[in-house]
Amino acid sequence: MKRFYGLNEAMPKEFQMLEEIFEYQVFELQIGQKNGKNYGYIPYMMNDALECYLVLKEIKQVGEYVPSWEGEMWAEIDQKENQYVLIVHQGEEHVFTLWFYEIEEKCECYQYHSIGHFWVKGQEQWRQLVYIIGTIYEKYEYLGMKVCNQEEMQILSLIEFAPFCYWSPIRESLEGKYPKTYEGINCMDQMAKEAGDYKYRILIWLYRKLPFRWMEKFLAQRLTVASRENLYQVIWNKVERASSFYKTRNYPPDLNEKISKCRKKTDQILKEEGFSGKYPAYHKKYCYVQVTEEHPFTILESKDFNFKIQCMVSECKQKKVKRNSGFFHGLGRKGWIRTI
Repeated sequence: MKRFYGLNEAMPKEFQMLEEIFEYQVFELQIGQKNGKNYGYIPYMMNDALECYLVLKEIKQVGEYVPSWEGEMWAEIDQKENQYVLIVHQGEEHVFTLWFYEIEEKCECYQYHSIGHFWVKGQEQWRQLVYIIGTIYEKYEYLGMKVCNQEEMQILSLIEFAPFCYWSPIRESLEGKYPKTYEGINCMDQMAKEAGDYKYRILIWLYRKLPFRWMEKFLAQRLTVASRENLYQVIWNKVERASSFYKTRNYPPDLNEKISKCRKKTDQILKEEGFSGKYPAYHKKYCYVQVTEEHPFTILESKDFNFKIQCMVSECKQKKVKRNSGFFHGLGRKGWIRTI
């Protein structure tokens, strides 16, 4: 069933994006004010690395939009003189109309290397990387190279290396979500080469010859041992460098102040516990703490503000502890997530 009617070639390309939104049934709307005029915001692709949305300028709404609607939606578009009119159907029960003068695409990339979502216990250091690189891959799939830098393009294919993707950050397997490719194998092989991890390169060579699921699981398990720590650090450094090209999210002053207070509180707690360092990395003796954050979007979610700090805590008594050393399997190693 077609869910968007009235589109013609003379209309801006942003209407093609709007058509996709209704095709995939992901329409959301938030109306806000700017310089005394109402603007409508419709998300197109939103994740921890990117906010891409459509802006309907000088908008007027007639009828009621039901944000909690879970049924089917479709829309009609028309142009009357110098205005557009979008008629949105939320099933047969609800219809509302949006009048506006102009539509514009807004895309903003943000830093993501400090993001930490911990939905699954165990090997959180790898699951975090899978989540982050999957997030980069997702924005590339939607919008291409215009939202990716060169450093991101060098690590993007890691998500296509099945043993890496094995460490799903969510409770469901990622099997089938990302393709398994030789580009993914080559990418991980290059990471291992830079890390000087020749044992894992041999395993990758075998996997090329024997690309079976049991080999994928075996290589995934070998990522958890202490001898893979250098490989992890190489990948992490590349992620951090790629992320650092972008800016951090900026919220209204009151929300920025809340974030600042949360960070200061975390710093104070850790310093009182005897840790040295500065936000977001701390250490003492055999213990290392890496602080991670969860961020709301700058639009849509800002009213229900949800900023969360969680710490990746590592103990490693066999060597000088580094970032997330304790999460690898090995004698004297222990890693866990702490919420502050």
